[in-house]
Amino acid sequence: MRIPPNMSRARPDLPDLPPPAALSGIVDRFAARAGLRRKIAEALPGDAVGLAFDPDRFAAGTPLLAETPPAALAPEFLQAASLLLPELPDIFPALAGEAATLRQALAMRPRLAEPLTAALAGGSEEDMRALADEIGLAPGALVFLAREALAAVLRARARTLSLLADDALWHKPTCPVCGGPPDCGMLKEQPEPSEFLIAKSGRLFLHCSLCGHQWRFPRLKCVVCGEGEQEQLDVLYPAGRDRERIHACRSCGHYLIVLNRVESVRDTDLDAAPAALIHLDAAAQARGFSPICDTPWNRLE
Repeated sequence: MRIPPNMSRARPDLPDLPPPAALSGIVDRFAARAGLRRKIAEALPGDAVGLAFDPDRFAAGTPLLAETPPAALAPEFLQAASLLLPELPDIFPALAGEAATLRQALAMRPRLAEPLTAALAGGSEEDMRALADEIGLAPGALVFLAREALAAVLRARARTLSLLADDALWHKPTCPVCGGPPDCGMLKEQPEPSEFLIAKSGRLFLHCSLCGHQWRFPRLKCVVCGEGEQEQLDVLYPAGRDRERIHACRSCGHYLIVLNRVESVRDTDLDAAPAALIHLDAAAQARGFSPICDTPWNRLE
């Protein structure tokens, strides 16, 4: 159903309910993946050496890492891959062979790190297929494994760069740190400049699917197309569970999963939460909407 944007202010803080039992194994695996990403990122330096911060370019929509060449990320990518690939099969046993193949390829041909990061950053399917053929992997497996290593690198960089990502200058639908797409959002209370004022209706923060940074975005606006007409924007939620929401846009046909944590003291792990809300992805896609960010768990076709 559609609800008025401020109705959540009058609703109690309901306990989160688990997803369907049949999905618990998937949820557990991606929760473990989130933990592994954080662990690997903590082992990386994350220094933004040589970064020239230009507030004008940032305000115009250029992410902080947009002009970082792949060669600058290659050493950290190799380090992240060397730490991650031996452990990832513990979470995804079906990828043990592929992880070993990529690990061996990077050890023997470290030059592959630069074209891999470039293909991931540029979204080049053709380049990725060529690299997959060279390494001897299926393109989908290579994208998943290499993306996990790159995500750890970007998360390490975000430790420093998040301090420069001023929400007052950035109201864009992609991450101000790395340019990645959001995989979910969260409504939460946020103090106004005066410490005595709090936005009780909640402010929307988007969560980057790559580096994990969170940034503020206008709440009553489509993340994809910028639609602001309320008749075109729906908020859907399961009966009795209005803290789990689907923000859907009729204009462009996209949706975003959003957790409402206004007036809640519960900690939420946004790195792991999206995979636990597959039932919302299924509901949104059954209504003809498409996800803003493709993830391994929301490709339900």
